Amino acid sequence: MAASLEIFGSSLLPRTCLLSSSSSPLFGGGEQRNLFFPCKQRRSCTAGRAVRTPVAAVVLTERFARVEAEEKPVRFKVRAAVTVRRKKKEDLKETIANQLDAFSDKIGRNVVLELVSTEFDPRTRKAKTSNMAELKGWFEKKNAKAERVVYTAEFTVDSSFGEPGAIKVLNRHQREFFLESIVVEGFACGPVHFPCNSWVQPTRIHASKRVFFSNKPYLPSQTPSGLRNLRQQELTELRGDGKGQRKLTDRIYDYDVYNDLGNPDKGIEFARPTLGGEKLPYPRRSRTGRAPTSTDKDAETRVEDPLPVYVPRDDQFEEGKQEMLTAGAQKAVLHNLVPMLVAAFSPESHDFKAFHEVDNLFKEGLRLKQSLQDQLFHKIPLVSKIEESSEALLRYDTPDIITKDKFAWLRDDEFARQTLAGINPVNIERLQVFPPVSKLDPAIYGPPESSIKEEHIVSHLNGMSVQQALDEKKLFVLDYHDVYLPFLDRINAHDGRKAYGTRTIFFLTELGTLKPIAIELSLPPVRPGDTRAKRVFTPPTDATSNWLWQLAKAHVCSNDAGVHQLVNHWLKTHACIEPFILAAHRQLSAMHPIFKLLKPHMRYTLEVNAMARQILINGGGVIESGFTPGPVCMEISAAAYRDHWRIDQEGLPADLIRRGMAVEDPTQPHGLSLVIEDYPYATDGLLLWSAIQSWVETYVATYYADAESVQSDYELQSWYAEAVNVGHADKRCAPWWPRLSSPAELSSFLTTLIWLSSAQHAALNFGQYPLGGYIPNRPPLMRRLVPVEGDPEYEHFRADPAKYFLSALPSLTQATTFLTVIDTLSTHSVDEEYLGERPDPYTWTGDGEMVEAFHEFAAEVRRAESEIASRNADPARRNRCGAGVLPYELMAPSSGPGITCRGVPNSVTI
Repeated sequence: MAASLEIFGSSLLPRTCLLSSSSSPLFGGGEQRNLFFPCKQRRSCTAGRAVRTPVAAVVLTERFARVEAEEKPVRFKVRAAVTVRRKKKEDLKETIANQLDAFSDKIGRNVVLELVSTEFDPRTRKAKTSNMAELKGWFEKKNAKAERVVYTAEFTVDSSFGEPGAIKVLNRHQREFFLESIVVEGFACGPVHFPCNSWVQPTRIHASKRVFFSNKPYLPSQTPSGLRNLRQQELTELRGDGKGQRKLTDRIYDYDVYNDLGNPDKGIEFARPTLGGEKLPYPRRSRTGRAPTSTDKDAETRVEDPLPVYVPRDDQFEEGKQEMLTAGAQKAVLHNLVPMLVAAFSPESHDFKAFHEVDNLFKEGLRLKQSLQDQLFHKIPLVSKIEESSEALLRYDTPDIITKDKFAWLRDDEFARQTLAGINPVNIERLQVFPPVSKLDPAIYGPPESSIKEEHIVSHLNGMSVQQALDEKKLFVLDYHDVYLPFLDRINAHDGRKAYGTRTIFFLTELGTLKPIAIELSLPPVRPGDTRAKRVFTPPTDATSNWLWQLAKAHVCSNDAGVHQLVNHWLKTHACIEPFILAAHRQLSAMHPIFKLLKPHMRYTLEVNAMARQILINGGGVIESGFTPGPVCMEISAAAYRDHWRIDQEGLPADLIRRGMAVEDPTQPHGLSLVIEDYPYATDGLLLWSAIQSWVETYVATYYADAESVQSDYELQSWYAEAVNVGHADKRCAPWWPRLSSPAELSSFLTTLIWLSSAQHAALNFGQYPLGGYIPNRPPLMRRLVPVEGDPEYEHFRADPAKYFLSALPSLTQATTFLTVIDTLSTHSVDEEYLGERPDPYTWTGDGEMVEAFHEFAAEVRRAESEIASRNADPARRNRCGAGVLPYELMAPSSGPGITCRGVPNSVTI
């Protein structure tokens, strides 16, 4: 026995995870392990070649076998380093509570931990466990100022324990704490990492022990015997029972319909229809379980801002994110207070009277008018003090769109360029049928053909006929006719809200840029043959037609802003992703390799969506107030989901092909050719798409060798089935859902999810203030229709077209409220995690090969960023480089904090 102890070292482990009787050749067969590799690298140094066992080894084996049979397992100690993250800033109440926890820890009300082996004990029929170990150092480090504090625990195990696969934590303090990670050392297999990143509730709230698994990934079929029950128990706990109201401390993921957007108890005007179900199909949201309203039993009572809405505890914002939002809220108070007072004290200041008043928001902010300012400040001393102490905060940041060319927004080429490189570059389509045709019911909405005729556009086609331009892929369209027309009567019935269903046709020039050649503005016909229902505008030829053309473009931009926010941004990258996140937490174990892949792409999304239900998309919220559709905003979103959303067409290549903006071409690097070569969103997006695709394919191939391995993974299949059948219940019978029956199908689907959560969301979100902050460039709301000659308004328009134009845009208070919101929505927080980054790049998985593969992915993302910078400096790319032209950086992966008009976070974080 002495010889064996000397050989195996001071840890005395004849049956550890490094050398066990079942796996070591020393004990009678199995794969040979290199003693110098940690347990996660169990690769044979002699793989692929036969090795003859020396005679001496046979003798040694027999001797060890006899010793093992005679001797009891040896007990030894292992040590854990436990990292707890503390708040950077604590209020007095929190400081006192922490001190009380420290003193109670001293007298035994402490934190205890227990190691769980991957091996099953046949005698107890349970997983092997260590002793219960107390966390040491809490009292001694009670005054530590560091953000991360490391405590220790010491466990005693015996040599038959095997490899630790989980750790249980019991918090007997009074308050929760954030457990970042645990590293256990002392086993022959090397350090064992437990990434936790979770709030551990005290036993007075959550009586049972929390379970954290090591970073080693396991497919369900490969789960070690000692962890199988824990794997299932943890998922069962995360699913909950679907009953009762959720507490803010819960970690339960469940589904519900959008029945909390209205508040019928406040009055019928605040009631909103339920989204989700047969009448208005919609994805499901995270369930909160709040009681129904008194007025409508199918509507859920609301929690109004600033009270928090339930999201699972670990999905709530961390401190850095909270600080950014708090700063934004303070800024919002200052930005909104004074314009509201100005409008209240001086009704004539309700509208912008001239363009310099819009400019003053960015130059002087509060100083809209000196005489009014003096009058207002004398009446309200508080405002005067705000002005004196917060002058810089009262100015709005100058949007990027007017920094290089203040008047660029007036030009047709800039109007067209933004369809390719603006905040909503995903609606432009190649025109394949002329004239464009509606899919709406002609019995209700009139003839389906557009009123745009060949004679309207032929003079703008560089000598081509319309058919030639179609054949040569020179005509493109921005078509919002069918999106808006069914809702226009309800929209236009509101004072101060006016809209059309718009169509805009563009021609592709020899320089690779677009130019608008016709705009159609449509209203529902009052009666058959109503000539006023459709109006066509073409590029201007005189002063009057120029201003009419500007008004027509403004209505197109308003349509575009609504579809961007309600459909492309909110619906497709927020709402439609939420069911896949809920299902992932409910059906995929934390040790499942696919959960590890998806985890960074789910960060913060549930709380972002909950906040949106509270203050953005709710009845009377920011979206309804700031965008032309008003109370029908979410019905437009639901109609788009019902009629158009398909997950199989949400990936970038499929979307480009669907819109006719690309054709399949296996000779090209991405497998397709773009119809417009200088399409910044598409060209940069394909760089990131390819990087994500390559990374995901490598990852999936590591764990799934064939179709059978994908189909037999019951956690994976349960995740997908639940996301489709429950999370997207209203579309569960659609024939286009991917089957997820092979590694290729799985890779494709995961690539699409990651693309939508990262690059697609970034492209649609972080340019909102830089590109949409100058209201005349992109009005989210229009208050007047385009005047018709003979109407009384037409004379007002002709007398002062600039004043009329500004009066059609949002009012002062509407504009400033909108600016305040998109300022926050466009801001990166200091704790942002960008594509190609992970907070734990070396320990997020115990699979060393995947750690290296992720680093290669990160390097590919950096190469894409360099290529994007190079493109922005290329004068041949006129849609992103030129005099007064903004570079396109929304797909540039990295960014600092703040409003930068660049940066691709891993997930939907705002």
